Amino acid sequence: MTPVRRGGAPSEADGRPENLSLLTPEQMGRWQGLPLAWVGTREGAWTARFTPSSTVLSMLDTGAVTTRINISGRTCDLDARPGTMTLFAADSEIRVHQVDCNRARRVLVHFDIAALARQSLFDDELVTTPLRQSHEFYDPSLSAVLSEMLREIRRGCPNGTLFAESLSVGVALHLCRTRGIHAPPAAGERGQLTRWQWSHLRDLIDNDLTGDLSLSTLAASVNLSKPHFVRLFRNTAGTSPHRYIVQIRTERARHMIQTSKLPLAEIASEAGFTSQSHLGRIFRRTYGVTPGDVRRQRERKARR
Repeated sequence: MTPVRRGGAPSEADGRPENLSLLTPEQMGRWQGLPLAWVGTREGAWTARFTPSSTVLSMLDTGAVTTRINISGRTCDLDARPGTMTLFAADSEIRVHQVDCNRARRVLVHFDIAALARQSLFDDELVTTPLRQSHEFYDPSLSAVLSEMLREIRRGCPNGTLFAESLSVGVALHLCRTRGIHAPPAAGERGQLTRWQWSHLRDLIDNDLTGDLSLSTLAASVNLSKPHFVRLFRNTAGTSPHRYIVQIRTERARHMIQTSKLPLAEIASEAGFTSQSHLGRIFRRTYGVTPGDVRRQRERKARR
């Protein structure tokens, strides 16, 4: 429940290590999305006071916490279980009195959109959307994305920049839609990519499938901001840019397995996967069989 810094551990409140970082600097150094921390909370009763410099989203990942919390003069009692979320607004004075804690671990997301906009992760539409302070709410779809972000970091970010950026923009858009003060939707927001844009993107993806394609590269190639690009891409392809590219990579790998004698590790690299195990995990999830199963089936047919 303390503010976090991009690419590092959460800061401490009043010098107290209430939240203990569970992610290493090496793990965070590979992450290219919203600044995220995974922290363990010190057990027992304690009190703390802090003022986040920007909006912080806190989700209880595991365990249970009983806390009395005062936010800008308003007191409420929280009996948090896994999935419980709190959204702390920037510059609000937070006073925490923890009553009890049992093996609690939290996911914290630092949501300083203005700072991230300067790094070209978001555009003006998100920067100017204020978020409502919210106490003890549940959002299963948001919870699933935060858990996926944490898994990606703990695995060493095998899915690359595009995956991290896609998840982060998804979180930002979801929060602005569900916890923001809404502005009228922009004209054409429900539209699709033009035929030229879609053809250009297909060529770009096909020609650089082994590269670490990013939202910045894809969106800039068709002259769109990243959030607008993600919306139009979903409306056009029916899925996110990352999932679409993974689908294309998996289809290419399957074609190579069925038509060549290249080792599976080389096929994984040629199709844009970070390793043979990465290919195997995605391949099984997509087709229900492993790359080795497909190759053995091909060899059996060749012997007949």
